[in-house]
Amino acid sequence: MIPVPELPDIDIETFHQSLNGGEKLFLIKAAIDHEVFEFCEKPATAADFSSTRGTHDGLTEKFFNALAAAGLLTKTDSTFQNSPLSSACFIEGKPFYQGNLIGLMLKTRLERWSNLGKCLKEGPLQPKNDRRQVFDARFIKAMAEGAMRGGLHRTVATVTALPEFQTASKLVDIGGGHGLYAIAFAQANPNLQSVVFDLPQVVDVTSDYIQSYAIQDRVTAVAGDYTTDDWGQGVDIVFASDCLYRPPEVLVPVLNRIKDSLNPGGLFISKHWMMDDERTSPDTTVYFDLMVSLMGNFSGHIYTRTEWRQEIESTGFAVEGVDISSPSKPSMLFVGRKS
Repeated sequence: MIPVPELPDIDIETFHQSLNGGEKLFLIKAAIDHEVFEFCEKPATAADFSSTRGTHDGLTEKFFNALAAAGLLTKTDSTFQNSPLSSACFIEGKPFYQGNLIGLMLKTRLERWSNLGKCLKEGPLQPKNDRRQVFDARFIKAMAEGAMRGGLHRTVATVTALPEFQTASKLVDIGGGHGLYAIAFAQANPNLQSVVFDLPQVVDVTSDYIQSYAIQDRVTAVAGDYTTDDWGQGVDIVFASDCLYRPPEVLVPVLNRIKDSLNPGGLFISKHWMMDDERTSPDTTVYFDLMVSLMGNFSGHIYTRTEWRQEIESTGFAVEGVDISSPSKPSMLFVGRKS
């Protein structure tokens, strides 16, 4: 007789709980697509929803129960209502809506992560479209929603505390996408003119965000590719958020262009996900590094904190690093000062 083995001294329960994240992503996406959270702003039964929206009775009841199990709905007897999280984050039009980001996360998992085994044998995927086509309106909105998870607020609090910020009069946000950083900076300094410099198909979306915050007089969107185009001189602050994940041969010319555009004493402020020197932590960044590498049309490169500091210092900046990370947003802020 061979005895049943004893359980090893490992935390297998936590590991299995982490695997449930995939189910929750599908639950949220389906609920957003079917406007469950709009419907459940007021108490309602699953039968109310299925009769109104024409969904399958039995599956709708189980679907609502699953949403309640995930903490996305509350259930009292047979009545469901949004949790505070769902009410804030999953109803389109609200300030902290996350629907486009959820859609992008699901798309990434289906298109990239599901092909990981294939890529290990055959190499990165080779899409036929230009990588710049990725940056459509839905992608930019998803990035804006991601910024609203706290990264924007921590960044603005840190940057606006810098002594140079309050005396700055011109800021350029390269690859600024939605423009929320440039908008928030302008709101914090009434004498600051902010420019969002990004691709032509992006700045149309940027302009919509600028108009929605009624700050067109001090924030403008200018079309250009920051890897090749000039955004002008006499700048006090160049800001870059999550856009410089590029190999050194692309990054270094951009850093030189940044330095040349700055006034003496000007700041280059970068906010990016970084890894430790072993490239194994934090896990969110390590997974991101692998994910972007699965696409053969994007020469992505995620830097360690040491590598990033060295790249900026080698351009001639005096560098200060600030950790503004959270478990889901492992960002490092680096401030480079031009002498």
